[in-house]
Amino acid sequence: MDCLFLRSGNRGQGLGPLLMDAVAARARDLGLTEVQWNTPAWNEGAVRFYERLGAQAKEKLRYTLPVTGTGP
Repeated sequence: MDCLFLRSGNRGQGLGPLLMDAVAARARDLGLTEVQWNTPAWNEGAVRFYERLGAQAKEKLRYTLPVTGTGP
């Protein structure tokens, strides 16, 4: 899953759990066994929300490769 979020004015209304339930239902319909996504560790609100849902964090390495110039 990528870039699924609620705007701040829509949070706290119970929509997040409904949205995640819909995502999980769609995944089941597709025969998937899990849904994966990521969020930055500093996004404490999202981390709390996902943990309340029962989601489990898995460690992941994130790499960046700086590029400079226009080529060789």
